[in-house]
Amino acid sequence: MICLDTNVIYHFLFETELTSISEKVIRDAIIEGMAIPMIVYNEILYTVGAKVARMKYGVKGKYSFRKYIARHGFPEEAIEKVNGFIRDFKVTILRDYQDPVELIEIIKVYRLVPNDAQIVLTCKHGNIETLATFDEDFKRVQWLKVIP
Repeated sequence: MICLDTNVIYHFLFETELTSISEKVIRDAIIEGMAIPMIVYNEILYTVGAKVARMKYGVKGKYSFRKYIARHGFPEEAIEKVNGFIRDFKVTILRDYQDPVELIEIIKVYRLVPNDAQIVLTCKHGNIETLATFDEDFKRVQWLKVIP
C-alpha cells in the first residue's frame, strides 16, 4: 500500500509543472493500492475547494474563501473532484491514528509540522512504509520510503 500526500493528488487533479510526475506515481501506485490518512482528505478538500473558488468565482485568500463558504456553501465541484478521484482510483481513506504523546514525539524527532507528523503517525500505525509526496521534509523519517 502506498500513502499519498496532498500535493501529489493536487498536481494530478490540476495541470501544473508536476502533473506528469504525479500521473506516473499514481499509475505505479495503482498496482500496490493507495491510501490517504483522513487529514490528507481534509487538506485536499480544502485545497481543491480554494482552487475552484479562486478559478470560478474570483475568491482570493483564505478569509475570502471562508466568507464565500458562509454565503454559498463549500464548492460542490471540489467535493465531486476529490471524491471522484477517491472512487475512480479505489483510494482507501485511513482513520488518523490519534495519540497526542506520540504525535508530539514525531514532531520533535523528525522536525515536522503537526499535519505532516499526523500523516507519518497514521502511516506508521497502518504499516505503510511508502509515501508519495513532493514534500522534502518527509525524507527526515528514516523508515519511510519517500517517492517520487
